[in-house]
Amino acid sequence: MSRNIKRHILFPLVLLAYFAVMAVMAYPRYKASGNWSEYFSVIGGCLLIALLLFFILKRRQKIRDRFSSKKDLNQ
Repeated sequence: MSRNIKRHILFPLVLLAYFAVMAVMAYPRYKASGNWSEYFSVIGGCLLIALLLFFILKRRQKIRDRFSSKKDLNQ
């Protein structure tokens, strides 16, 4: 049984994985500079972007599903 991962879940997860790798790579630089507010604000902004992307893609998928079900009923 194959299970398709929906686009509104896959894209934000890939984006979060990318942000996590970038946060780990940037950690030594921010540790040396001591500018923790910038580090955590960038991470928070990235999380917010991923969350917004999830909800926007989920809403678009619901609209597509609703439109396709109406189209099927008309035929």
